[in-house]
Amino acid sequence: MTNRFKRQILLSLGVLALGLLAIVVYSQLVKSNTTKNRNDLYQELLERSGKLNRDLPRLLDKQTRFERAEVVNYGMRFIYSLVDVDKYQHNVDEIRQQIEPAMQQQYCESEMLTYYREHAEFLLIRYLDRSEALLFELRFTGDQCAT
Repeated sequence: MTNRFKRQILLSLGVLALGLLAIVVYSQLVKSNTTKNRNDLYQELLERSGKLNRDLPRLLDKQTRFERAEVVNYGMRFIYSLVDVDKYQHNVDEIRQQIEPAMQQQYCESEMLTYYREHAEFLLIRYLDRSEALLFELRFTGDQCAT
């Protein structure tokens, strides 16, 4: 091998090593930035739930009381009680079928829920009966909404 060929090989190996180092550094920056963004999201969700919970529980209509809002795994959970419903006296599946389309439409179209559609990983709506027994949960994500 000639000296010139050896230098070309060493130069190629050096460029390859620098490229690999740049890839490692970039991936670490992206990872730390993603962690920061997730922490910011979690903090924002906590602040929003705190603001909501100041005015709760609140009767929304004759049938529905908004109990509280909670942050769960980078998503938000809203808990409602159906004040005239007893889990053992009503058909829970029928109630869910009546409520789910309207709630999905609200989730997808309401300006008040824009932040949750665009930033939170999901919105979970939990329905309880009048004695606070779980009736059902609805889970929505931003990709469920037609744009």
